[in-house]
Amino acid sequence: MKLCAHSITLVVVAISFWITALLPVSAENLAPASHPNPPQTQTDQPLQVRLTHTRDTKLENLIYFALLKLALEKSQRPFEIKITEVSTSTPAIRMINNPELINVVWMGTAQKFEQQLRPVRIPLLRGLVGYKVLLIRKDTQSQFNQIKTERDLANFKALVGLGWVDADIFAHHQLPYVEGEYSSLMSMLTLGRADYYPRSIFEFNQELDPQKHPTIELEQSLLLHYPLAIYFFVAPNNHALHDALQDGLEKAMADSSYNQLLATHPVTRDVFKTLHLRDRRLITIDNPFLTEETRAVLAKYALDPQQISDINAFGTIHHVH
Repeated sequence: MKLCAHSITLVVVAISFWITALLPVSAENLAPASHPNPPQTQTDQPLQVRLTHTRDTKLENLIYFALLKLALEKSQRPFEIKITEVSTSTPAIRMINNPELINVVWMGTAQKFEQQLRPVRIPLLRGLVGYKVLLIRKDTQSQFNQIKTERDLANFKALVGLGWVDADIFAHHQLPYVEGEYSSLMSMLTLGRADYYPRSIFEFNQELDPQKHPTIELEQSLLLHYPLAIYFFVAPNNHALHDALQDGLEKAMADSSYNQLLATHPVTRDVFKTLHLRDRRLITIDNPFLTEETRAVLAKYALDPQQISDINAFGTIHHVH
């Protein structure tokens, strides 16, 4: 179906899409990058954008997919998007080396990914994915009210997805955690396998479901932070797609359409109205797995949510240093 008047075609082979940012992949699944073809260069042919998805994800919920479309549109390059259905067990990194199936993903970055793939070095959601609120069982809020420091937090066990860079960060700081399949994490929390499930300020509302998980609620007092960037990554030799996304994101930030998307998208629009971020106790830990390039990018683009009351303020001076 046609998305706009700029020769933009979306070829849909199933009904929903895979949130790679919410289902990061492990280093063990990272196949060595190969370069069987010369780097792709800009032509008059539409950019071929290849994504994968799983059956249980809805297009309208994906802020990262919305940002991908915005960047492509702002690049003023014709493009075609094709989505292929895969199982949750199929590693994105293995597929990304087959550009006929997948040539772009979004996920939290670490040195191991940047060495094998080609990152678009603009942090999606302005680095705010590094700010986490906690999902907990309803009968444990009084225990979390007592947490003031990283040392206090070490008395509780976190839930993280298999292969997420978050697990490396928690292990580095000797914070207890248990890993599980993404689709099982809420059930694991309900069953007491861990004490809390940290989700970014833009992700928590995708997890809460009073009907499916009636004993789980949002913790009311804490804000956990570790520097983190989610990038678009493209197949290693795909210079054309990389450059289009880089150019498009820069243009969207410059003309405020990036902020406007965040201010209107269902996942992001109400975050600063509902979480009372300024009133939360901030616990910050380091992320030693960031490259120097990513640290520099976060210094340029990342924002402090405790200094922001509205998404429209993203254009003002609230950078984290």
